[in-house]
Amino acid sequence: MKIFRILLASIFLLSSYGLSAQTDVVNTKNLNSKIPIDPTVKTGKLSNGLTYYIKHNPKPADKAELRLVLNVGSLLEDEDQQGLAHFIEHMAFNGTKSFEKNDLIDYLQSLGVEFGADLNAHTSFDETVYKLSIPTNDTDVFDKSLRVLRDWADGITFSHEEIDNERGIVAEELRARSGARTRMYYQSIPVLTNNSRYAERLPIGTLDVIMNSEYDALKRFYKDWYRPDLMALVVVGDFDVAETEEKVKTMFKSIKAIKNPRERIYYDIKDNDAPSVIIITDKEAQGVSISIYHKKQGSEVETLKDYKEQLLQMLYSGMLKQRLAEVEKSADAPFLSANAGMGKFLGPLDSYYLRAILKEDKIVEGIEALLTESERARRFGFKTSELERYKAALLNSADLYRKETGKIPTRTYVERYIDNYTDNKPIPSDTFRYNFYNEMLPTITVEDVNNLAKKWITDKNIAVVINAIDKEDLKLPAETEILELLNKNAKKKVEPYIDSLENLKLMTEIPHAGKIVSSIYNDKIDMTMWKFANGVTVIAKPTSFQNDMISMNGFRPGGSSVAPDSLYVSARSAGNIIGASGINNISNTDLGKLNMGKSVRVTPYINFYDDLFSGSSSSADLERMLQMTYLYFTAPNKDQNVFDAYKASSLSLYKDQDKSPDAVFRKKISEVMTQNHLRGIPLTEEQVETGMDLEIAFNFYKERFASANGFTFVFVGSFDIEKLKTFTTQYLGSLPSNLNEKSTWNDIGLRRPKGIITNTIVKGIGDKSQVVMNFTGSLDFTLEQKEQLTLLAKLLKIKLTEELREKMSGVYGVRVSGFAANRPNDWYRMSIEFTCAPENVKRLINKVFEEIEIIKRDGASEKDLHKLKEAELSRTKEWLTNNSYWVAKLKEAYEFDLEYSDILNYETEINKLSTKDFKDAANTYFDESNYAEFILLPEKK
Repeated sequence: MKIFRILLASIFLLSSYGLSAQTDVVNTKNLNSKIPIDPTVKTGKLSNGLTYYIKHNPKPADKAELRLVLNVGSLLEDEDQQGLAHFIEHMAFNGTKSFEKNDLIDYLQSLGVEFGADLNAHTSFDETVYKLSIPTNDTDVFDKSLRVLRDWADGITFSHEEIDNERGIVAEELRARSGARTRMYYQSIPVLTNNSRYAERLPIGTLDVIMNSEYDALKRFYKDWYRPDLMALVVVGDFDVAETEEKVKTMFKSIKAIKNPRERIYYDIKDNDAPSVIIITDKEAQGVSISIYHKKQGSEVETLKDYKEQLLQMLYSGMLKQRLAEVEKSADAPFLSANAGMGKFLGPLDSYYLRAILKEDKIVEGIEALLTESERARRFGFKTSELERYKAALLNSADLYRKETGKIPTRTYVERYIDNYTDNKPIPSDTFRYNFYNEMLPTITVEDVNNLAKKWITDKNIAVVINAIDKEDLKLPAETEILELLNKNAKKKVEPYIDSLENLKLMTEIPHAGKIVSSIYNDKIDMTMWKFANGVTVIAKPTSFQNDMISMNGFRPGGSSVAPDSLYVSARSAGNIIGASGINNISNTDLGKLNMGKSVRVTPYINFYDDLFSGSSSSADLERMLQMTYLYFTAPNKDQNVFDAYKASSLSLYKDQDKSPDAVFRKKISEVMTQNHLRGIPLTEEQVETGMDLEIAFNFYKERFASANGFTFVFVGSFDIEKLKTFTTQYLGSLPSNLNEKSTWNDIGLRRPKGIITNTIVKGIGDKSQVVMNFTGSLDFTLEQKEQLTLLAKLLKIKLTEELREKMSGVYGVRVSGFAANRPNDWYRMSIEFTCAPENVKRLINKVFEEIEIIKRDGASEKDLHKLKEAELSRTKEWLTNNSYWVAKLKEAYEFDLEYSDILNYETEINKLSTKDFKDAANTYFDESNYAEFILLPEKK
């Protein structure tokens, strides 16, 4: 959650405005100098106190992100307002001075804005943020969108009728978010915050206040806290900064400053001298976890000295995380996973934290191991070799952002500016950050990093939270035992860390280059295709969407479908296990160390019906990405420790599935919808225990990748085509191949049931029901039909949101999805899902059928058709400047033998959509003779 700093962010801004003309030059001789604000962001403050951030950013083109940020949240609620800070956020979409309720939503959707994705808000303890993504290629639209934010600032109308209508929706949001994890979090807050104000003002509030609060309580909070001195406007996107600044000044200066405003209190969290420990259990939880926090007062990051201190914290945190990752993959690992670091905690506090997911039969041992690694680092510090590697990683990350300037998504900048306003986080340019790291990192010593432990790890102000499933056969340590583990940690015998990385080389022998047997160039989309003598195909499309990044995807039919049922459990996990085991006798841990300071990733996968590769790299690391790909084919490792860790994690995942209402519900749906097919339902603990075998997994992986014949690799990104040709010929064209064997997938016999099916599952202690409605059937599969299903689902979601949420106040949200596939047979599924009160299940289901019948009869209204078209056009235009989108579309075109240039014809296809298309689709795919309904009801109390 978002949190605050003691000093107002506006103080920092006022002291920083004069830096807007600063260059990106770093003067490390004077570390007391202020961190300069990125000169490309225009910052200012109006006479009424409203702060603004305005920046031009061209990615995505013709779009902007708008945010209204309030430096207020649930902590400022009075006793009769608990939950109303969040409630007001809902009311912003229910009518303003300029827009009646339906007019606001309809207008924004008519621009292609999607509720949830492009139009949303959130409230936390100390901030409220309204979010709007809009097009900028129409001045009137841009101006009207700014007017929406202007209205939210002081023009929400608070119709009593709309307030009462919204109560049910907010209550449903509380219901939807309820569950074991939420219950346990609420119980932990008093311990974590030492019974501070935070424990009394959870953002979601109380159901009593939500349903019964006076209208005046809402309006009072809005009047007290929605004022310009506590507001910031963040506007980032593809527009003219000077023009936009004038619009902001003209439009927002009329917000009146409040005379004698109510004091904005920043609530403290008091220290606890003795460690606070809480052990929380819940019958519907899964597994056991521990979180240990060493809390301390936070410090501002304003000067270069502060910035260096933050850099030291990143180094310490990163190196400790790496050590814990090594323990996780060690022989007989004491825990399933672990994490650690230094940074923000809550409110005015920072913390040094340790977290782990524990093994149920090694709870105390796991806690001891977690504490031991922390103590090892505190007592002996880190090695120079570790430090130099992590320095390289941080510098490479900073360099990547520097190189990608102008190609970084707008939302990245938006989040930075929100954090600057609410948390006073610095916002230097990416070039400044790189230059600072480049100059400062070489001066940092191991001693500099090691000394942090004295400041962060003390025996004061410690909070420990253990979350666990509540069951009779689980032995949990007592609070006194946890305290004893903490007390003896600094006194126990600990050996220094040994950095075992040897002088390893990724590849000692370069393979003989393969041979290209055909080359095709498509000038319409600047795409080249090479076919190699070993049966491998490469599709290459150079782009300038990113300045220095390349995406790779490899695919071939096959997957775990070719394994017999007797080997299925091992076969389905073979890619995950062997892919995490390293290559060429280099462990995965050492491979990570070798690659630190590089931007490269390669991952092999085996899914149901495909053998796959996913990868990415910078242009400088392209060859390394291909070397790693070659070695995952030819020299995979078999690592017992990795296997044991994966198996233990899988056992933990599938253990006690019968205790979780959601898991029981989803398993029942899988069993029914796949007719209890072995490969269509979740695994059991027994299957993992008896059926997951390293030898089988390794042999299956080797079998799948022994021959590269039939593999196609797609490359999209910032590469020189001739270099890519050389490297792919060297490392992909040379892969071993059996041209006499063609890889294909097997029909595993999984089919969907026919007829009408209804199932009611009774499970859970919460007052919550879940509903899943599935329509399934067969079809002659085409990509056009797949798209029809997707669009039909979007139309139905619009209508169900209007009816089930806005008119009936019966749900917080509705999920509607359309899916079609041609494997193992041609089939489709339309699915509707929602959470609601148990007593509302039937009437909501009936309303869903009513809306389906309307679409069957009338198709899409012209208004809804326009909304859908605009959303599709906007989204596709944006996606076409994304490397990963092109990878997916090129893969799709190759697999279905389509014309590649048709990828660019999206406007024609979208604009052809008609009301009749939706009518026909609804009558085809909402086949009530093949309908499955699943309802989850709570147990009677």
